[in-house]
Amino acid sequence: MTSEKELLTKSYYEHLLEGKEGHPIQILSEMYMDEKKKEIPDFSSIRFCQGEVYFLYKDYEAAIFKWEHIDDDLKAWALKNIADAHYEMDLLAIAEDYYKSVKTDSVSLKMEVLLQLFSLKKRLGKLEEANHYIKSAVNLNPDYRNVTEIARTFFEEYKDWSSAIELANREAVRTERLSWFKVLKQYVEQGYTVKIKPEHFIEALQTLYDLDQLEFENLAALLWNSYKQTNSYFPWLNEINRFLTDVDLEGPYRWNKLPNLYEESYFELISGKFLIRDISELMKFYLTNWMRISSGSNIIVSSSAALAWSEFYPDCLDASMVEMAANSHHMSSQYPYGMEDGWRFYAFIKNWSKKEGLLVGDGHYESHRPNPEELPTSEVLSMIKQMIETLIKQRVQKENAFINKIQWNEELSSKLNGVHHQLSDLEVEKVRAIQKSFRNLKIEFRQSLMVKIPELLQSCSDMVKEDSDFGKLHIEINEEMNKRIADYLEDTATQDFQNSIQGWIRDSQDDLRACQTFLVEVSESIHKQYGGEKLILNCDFKVLDDWRRDASRMTNGLVHLEKTNILMRSTLSQLFMKSVGTLFGQIGQLAKNKEKLQSKYKQFIESADYSESAQAIINPFFQQLELFEKSIERDINQFFSTPYEMLNLAITEAHDHVHKNKAGLNKMKENPEIYSDPLTLFKLKLRQYELMNRVGELSSERS
Repeated sequence: MTSEKELLTKSYYEHLLEGKEGHPIQILSEMYMDEKKKEIPDFSSIRFCQGEVYFLYKDYEAAIFKWEHIDDDLKAWALKNIADAHYEMDLLAIAEDYYKSVKTDSVSLKMEVLLQLFSLKKRLGKLEEANHYIKSAVNLNPDYRNVTEIARTFFEEYKDWSSAIELANREAVRTERLSWFKVLKQYVEQGYTVKIKPEHFIEALQTLYDLDQLEFENLAALLWNSYKQTNSYFPWLNEINRFLTDVDLEGPYRWNKLPNLYEESYFELISGKFLIRDISELMKFYLTNWMRISSGSNIIVSSSAALAWSEFYPDCLDASMVEMAANSHHMSSQYPYGMEDGWRFYAFIKNWSKKEGLLVGDGHYESHRPNPEELPTSEVLSMIKQMIETLIKQRVQKENAFINKIQWNEELSSKLNGVHHQLSDLEVEKVRAIQKSFRNLKIEFRQSLMVKIPELLQSCSDMVKEDSDFGKLHIEINEEMNKRIADYLEDTATQDFQNSIQGWIRDSQDDLRACQTFLVEVSESIHKQYGGEKLILNCDFKVLDDWRRDASRMTNGLVHLEKTNILMRSTLSQLFMKSVGTLFGQIGQLAKNKEKLQSKYKQFIESADYSESAQAIINPFFQQLELFEKSIERDINQFFSTPYEMLNLAITEAHDHVHKNKAGLNKMKENPEIYSDPLTLFKLKLRQYELMNRVGELSSERS
């Protein structure tokens, strides 16, 4: 009978050649020739063996040729061997096709095909497909030679921790071997299991509990610690307590790690981080199991916790558990850590109250902590009780404080908005008033110049004499006109302008100072009414310095106006002057004509319209004034910019405070348990400490 082991190792030929001497190839050739002589020859076994031998000698093509001609029961193995030959020749695509073509009922052959496909896909770097084949192999026959170890190595190598954990978890349960539980523990220690739901490990824990309670406790403790600070913490606590409720804990095994974990987690659960509704359902099984595995000082803590819960929530524990807790409590010896626990609890409540914005003062004991020997534990617990009662009252006070802060900030915001509107109106008013006064100054000064400049030009008629050289006189008069205008502008006009604009600056300064005074009064009024940090509304008086500088610059512009051709400005004037010059250059010797010309010349200068010339003279200067006038609004905006900024900041802060306090108030009203539950749990914990302290007193009385 053909052995699958021989087929697996390609040593089937040894079975066929048993008892025959000579080289396998020669013997098989002779057997082939002998078979050929038969009436109905059957070459399948011989060809299969020839293929094995050729494969052994790495003549893969010859081996493939032989295996391709197998049609009997060995065909499936022949196809697998053909795939192996192509695999050895690195013809992986062909090898894959042949592996997939194998159809068989043999589990061993199926396993070999799956393992070869796994190896092939891994070699090609197609890890997902390799993963599929190795998992298929494990599922088909996990006891097949080294298949689980191959799978584990592969999963670990490519950091497929979910698959590695699933493999270890399943094999631990299936094989009940501690080696697999050791692997699972390593995964837990390295943090790879935290994303896996706790219920996945319960069957493994059950199996391990039946095998070795010490190892069970070690694994349970590792899982417990790994799930802390994760979303799976509560599901874990529910699962482990459900499990322990259903097992017998009365044996001789003395629990070491779990009682401490129960105690540590219990105090975290009642620390105020969690709502009572979130932990109340858990507590029935939690407290029961804790007492069942506790011993020594731990039984005092667990039984006191159970009694405290039964006082606050009578339906939490069965009557039998309450009786068990009372008996354990009664029979316990003195609890040695009462003072230390009390002070730690005292400090915890103080830190919690500060975090919640509550203030706690405890009189004589408040910047001073007595030495433990200075007062009994009962007095420390009494201090904690007073502190909790104060916090309960302050919870109401905090709600009222939210309401008062909201109202205060809303009133302040309304007041600040009012000031903002007043400031806006004041700014508009000052822009209009100061611009208007400057505009009036500008108009008056223009009118003054438009009167004075023509007068000065007309006065130049006194230069016309009988003996004047009328051919050049118009040039001389034009020079004199420019000189007289320059003298006037440099002396009288400049001084007039300086007086006017300085007066305007002084008046503007008075107006702006009045604005600053108003803002100071407003700031003081707000500070007096609302207190807090004083609102500083300082305006930017630098604008006045800028105006003084600009006034000086504009005055210089008035003095340094360019000369202009005044007398010859109009076409009519030019025609008159040229005609006069030409005519009297020819007959200038006639005295009576000179007298007539002198009269006409004087009349012309005195009656000429110099408005256009005056405009031309002063326009460059007034262009500066126009630019300055346009900048007044911007400068006044800058003057008020800081008060606006401070008001806007204060309004924003007031709005933020309103929003923050409304959110706090809404949180208190919508979720009152967020504040009330921690205080209730503090009272419960205090009662537990009182019971623990009472153990010591009862113990002293018994002794």
